Amino acid sequence: MKEENIKQVDQIMTALTQVIDPELQVDVVNLGLIYGIDIEGHQATVKMTLTISGCPLSDYLQKNIEKAVLSVDGIDQCQVQLVWYPVWSPERMSHAAKKQLEMLDNAGEKAEIEQTEEKQKIIDFSVPIKKLADEYPDFVQIMYDCGFTRIKIPGLLKTVGRVMTIPLGAQAMKIDLDKIKKAFEAKGYKVIE
Repeated sequence: MKEENIKQVDQIMTALTQVIDPELQVDVVNLGLIYGIDIEGHQATVKMTLTISGCPLSDYLQKNIEKAVLSVDGIDQCQVQLVWYPVWSPERMSHAAKKQLEMLDNAGEKAEIEQTEEKQKIIDFSVPIKKLADEYPDFVQIMYDCGFTRIKIPGLLKTVGRVMTIPLGAQAMKIDLDKIKKAFEAKGYKVIE
């Protein structure tokens, strides 16, 4: 992905945080509804899902997503692509969204942390890097050691990291995927490509 496109994806993700689900009062980014953003020329394609099939807010969200995307400089067209896989679940929501919806209490937060520590460490190359960084404390350092020096730029994970996957990043930075896989395996991770 070109650097200019990465910047536009960042701007689009920021704009999408202003698109609020009127039922839940949480933005579509923190709800985990945005699955990816592709930019080709002046057109952006947003891959998204809904919390439930047949959601009555589908048209409302689509119109507001298009409006938010078209507010970004250099983007003249927007296509919203509805996808159903992977299936949305509350686990896709950010911690902040869960907290806002009172889905966590102190006991719930502790249980979520303990559950994360107990499960096997898995790096799925199709998962956005922000989610992996949130889940595994050593993720950012391993990526940095592999040559992803930009990963420590403040705000990068919260913006571009929401849609950037390891293979996309490796392609952009011209880093061998096999090198990354071996680095994670050396730290006890199972890698899913």
